[in-house]
Amino acid sequence: MSDILRLVLRLFAICFGFFAGCLAAGLAYAFLARLVLPEDFGRFDELELTVTLVVGVLGVASLFARAVLLPAFAVIAVFELLRRRDWLSYALAGAALALVATVAPLAGQGPGPAPVTEPAHVIAIHIACAIIGASLYWLLVGHSAGRWLPSERAKPSVPADPEP
Repeated sequence: MSDILRLVLRLFAICFGFFAGCLAAGLAYAFLARLVLPEDFGRFDELELTVTLVVGVLGVASLFARAVLLPAFAVIAVFELLRRRDWLSYALAGAALALVATVAPLAGQGPGPAPVTEPAHVIAIHIACAIIGASLYWLLVGHSAGRWLPSERAKPSVPADPEP
């Protein structure tokens, strides 16, 4: 397989993993932020609850993707070039991106009406969702970071020393 084809396939895999991670973060947010409660599963019609859950998860996932798209792809590019394959790097990078994306709008608020929820609670939920999304990304794509690079594939095998 040519190097260009390997790169294109890897880019598709990265995009798929990123958006799957955003969906996982959106699903986690729907439950952690109590948008969907366990009691709702018995109270509402199955179709109504399914549509509400799907639309809610897709909406929250699109907000997450919009908030961290460029910084996340920059981090992914660095991890690919450095061949970072450990789960902890991805989880910490996701948490850092969520922290920046959540705190930046809160820092821009001046004195005004009291927030509806505690800011620390919102930040904790966003960080937890980002760790879940980054973990799914690592599981799908990140564990093989940098394997497409030519230097990774062209490592010469060292033959065993013959015994005299």
